[in-house]
Amino acid sequence: MTGPTEAEVERWKHQWETAGWCVAERLVPADVLAAAQGDLDLFFPSAEEFASDADPERNRPLRTESHAVMYRFPFDSIALNRLVLHESLVDLAEEVLGTTDLRLYQGLLSAKYSDGAPDEDQLLHADYGNHTVVVPRQDVGYQQLEMFVYLTDVTPETAATRVVPRPLTAGIPVERTYLRYDEYAHLYAAEEPASGPAGSVLLYRPDTYHRGVPITAGGTARFMLHVSFKPAGTDWLGSQAWPSSAEGLAWHQVVNGATLRQLLLLGFPEPGHPYWNDETLRGVAARYPGLDMTPFEAAWDGRAVPSTP
Repeated sequence: MTGPTEAEVERWKHQWETAGWCVAERLVPADVLAAAQGDLDLFFPSAEEFASDADPERNRPLRTESHAVMYRFPFDSIALNRLVLHESLVDLAEEVLGTTDLRLYQGLLSAKYSDGAPDEDQLLHADYGNHTVVVPRQDVGYQQLEMFVYLTDVTPETAATRVVPRPLTAGIPVERTYLRYDEYAHLYAAEEPASGPAGSVLLYRPDTYHRGVPITAGGTARFMLHVSFKPAGTDWLGSQAWPSSAEGLAWHQVVNGATLRQLLLLGFPEPGHPYWNDETLRGVAARYPGLDMTPFEAAWDGRAVPSTP
């Protein structure tokens, strides 16, 4: 599979900027998608297992609230970790946000089921309520991007997120992050389902009003990754912090196999940053024995790094 055309990327970017959302269909390469799908059973029951209640203890939280079980990046799955940091997502994020200096600030894995799952009919809401401590600003360098990466086909019947085009919500006060039906029935009537086949990605802005809905098709499940990016240096934006994961095996697997571009997405200081000196170069190399330190060493004033005793 080849990547998206320039025309497709421009169309997606334009829709994201004007309507506040778009679906990039079949963005994820088929082999990358298949590998990620193959690891889903490590985290969640299948639709059939959930419907038959094959493992009541495993199913119980999901029968209460789907978001009661959301796994956080880095996952105990090389395939899912690779997808979160995959170039297909990063390339598109850079194009949409207009900068190559990005940071990953969220990675979650979620599931939603029919047959015994809770009736989760959310209110329309905007995510900036819990993705920033201030309010959104739309200039390049200040925007943030949320993505839902579809690991299964997503249709109106399998809980495609409902989204309202931004022009229809332009006059809503900035402090109103949740919209009650009795006050905004016209917006609920105007919402659109963000449908797409597996491997597609919903892109939306945190100031775009949207909501989750139940699955209405029997015997089905919806699985997806929540992946979010922001420009570097925007400390007021965020959701997750990676240092709390840095002692785990999954984190070390990610870092030891990461490219320089991926390391920077995770917040590593760039080569040539004042953080790097003889001591820190040696220490990071010791902490991550499989990490290629060449770019960082080469940028350290041309001086050789003393070998570890």
